Amino acid sequence: MIAGAHAILWLSEDGKGNDACRFADADGGYLIDGSSTDADGTVLRYRIRARADGTTRRVRIGKKSRLKLRHKKDGTWTQNDTPAPEVQGATDIFLDFTPASFTLPIRRLALDIGAQSKIIAARLDMATEQLTPRHLVFRRISDDNYEVETGETGTTTRISVDDQGIVQSQPGHWIAQA
Repeated sequence: MIAGAHAILWLSEDGKGNDACRFADADGGYLIDGSSTDADGTVLRYRIRARADGTTRRVRIGKKSRLKLRHKKDGTWTQNDTPAPEVQGATDIFLDFTPASFTLPIRRLALDIGAQSKIIAARLDMATEQLTPRHLVFRRISDDNYEVETGETGTTTRISVDDQGIVQSQPGHWIAQA
């Protein structure tokens, strides 16, 4: 087992999917390695690697890494080696199909209770395979609870996390299994 490894299984609250994921300290940074299954039984593998500072470094999604995203230290992104200027300056990847996306910013920001921070994430729309910026505000409301506001939609999601910053519940979406 890789040092600092944690595994989790989330079930979709509507009973139509799950996500099994492993989080680990690896290669001087952080690794998220998961497999999400939707209501139709379609499995989507993903792997996210982050730098020691917690920013996303690269992402691989799908069978045989069909989608490859890279985030360079200068803030530029590429998708399958093609520049993606629309998400210039984003620090994190945001994947709608997994609550794992919240872990890197929560760990990196290390907010005090009552504090908030704005970030830009590179959101990957799996239907179109397009990257778009996602403006998020993270607010820590207690030891293990956060609110995440999405600027583009004005919606706020409440999540609870464990002491590693890994989502335990996202009401209306995901619940971790013991």
